[in-house]
Amino acid sequence: MNQELPHIYTVSALTREIKSRLETQFPLVWVSGEISNLRLPVSGHYYFTLKDADAQLRAVFFRGNHLHLRFKPQEGGQVLCRGRISVYEARGEYQIIVDYMEPLGAGALAQAFENLKARLQAEGLFDAARKQALPFLPRRLAVVTSPTGAAVRDFLRLLSRRFPDREVLIYPVKVQGAGAAPEIVRALDDLNGYPGVEVIILTRGGGSIEDLWAFNEEMVARAIYRSRIPVVSAVGHEVDFTIADFVADVRAATPSAAVELVLPDRADLERRLTRQGSRLLSRLNARVTGERRQVLLNARRLPNLKRRLADLRLKADDRAEGLGRRLRVRLNEPRQHLRLLASRLGLLSPRRLLAPARHRVDAAGQMLMQSWQRCLERRRRHLDYCGSHLEKLNPLAILARGYAVATTLPEGAIIRDAGQAPPGANIRVRLARGRLDCEVKEVAES
Repeated sequence: MNQELPHIYTVSALTREIKSRLETQFPLVWVSGEISNLRLPVSGHYYFTLKDADAQLRAVFFRGNHLHLRFKPQEGGQVLCRGRISVYEARGEYQIIVDYMEPLGAGALAQAFENLKARLQAEGLFDAARKQALPFLPRRLAVVTSPTGAAVRDFLRLLSRRFPDREVLIYPVKVQGAGAAPEIVRALDDLNGYPGVEVIILTRGGGSIEDLWAFNEEMVARAIYRSRIPVVSAVGHEVDFTIADFVADVRAATPSAAVELVLPDRADLERRLTRQGSRLLSRLNARVTGERRQVLLNARRLPNLKRRLADLRLKADDRAEGLGRRLRVRLNEPRQHLRLLASRLGLLSPRRLLAPARHRVDAAGQMLMQSWQRCLERRRRHLDYCGSHLEKLNPLAILARGYAVATTLPEGAIIRDAGQAPPGANIRVRLARGRLDCEVKEVAES
């Protein structure tokens, strides 16, 4: 009796068979459980384990699927996952490949809101110290909103009543749905480079949390945080709060309230200025009146300065006259004594003794000058004689009469005999003007 051989699988073949049956049997499943062993490597994929009290299931959440996740998975969090069952053949392990996740318990959006709010608050994005003050009466405002919504119409209508001459720049964006958050971010970044914009109002009308979710996105919060221009968040109704409200420099309960925060009512401002001007003028008048009364009171307490000055002037004149008399008496006595001494000194003056000596000195000076002139004349004649004699002995004068001086080269010895310069020798001939460098061709002794 022939015994049939059993079908033998290889490990790979059996694993592929199990993988095929599992993926066919469980194309899409929903699984709830607790996140454990959560990892986020550089690839950006989430790797974790879903577990309950009795079992566990490996899971992977690829980066492309969780980019728009509205909350951040955390270790120990209870979640609901949707995905397909697959087998990782290299380890022979089955796992769920997640394509959607939401937290259990509170709603997904509410949980995502609280998670993002807590994280951004911890980073300091809500700190009051970094919030910018709104400018007073800005001339150019930018409104980031849907151009067809009721919020922008209410905003412009109220603005025209309060300050109609303000310039308003409408930057149209989507305010809900897919792609709304990137448009809002681009609008905030663009307006920070637009010249003259002094304040940005981010606004839309009310709605559900889903409708307002674009203003709860992290990218919008960070765009508001890095804005160099003050941002007013006027999203939804008074009871609605978004992440944008917490990050913005000022939160307005409604779009209409944003106008009231940014621009005061012109008529009310004029009335306030008038009242303050009246109060200021009244206080100034009261202050001036009080100061004037005080000056008059102080003036009455002062003595009569004119009378006091007249008395002082009379006393000064009297004292000046007495001082003048005493001074003249004191000066006359030394003056008379000085005249007596001068007369005595004139009798003993050395000028009388020096007059004869001065005459003798003058005569001697004249004689010395005459003697010096005669000596100078003699020396000048002797110098002229020596110069003429020296000119006769000047060798250049001899050369000027047609003579020349020959010297050997390169020694420079004066040639007095023809034998000192054999044929072919180089000699230098000095003339009265210039010189000649020559070569001896022939030598004659006489």
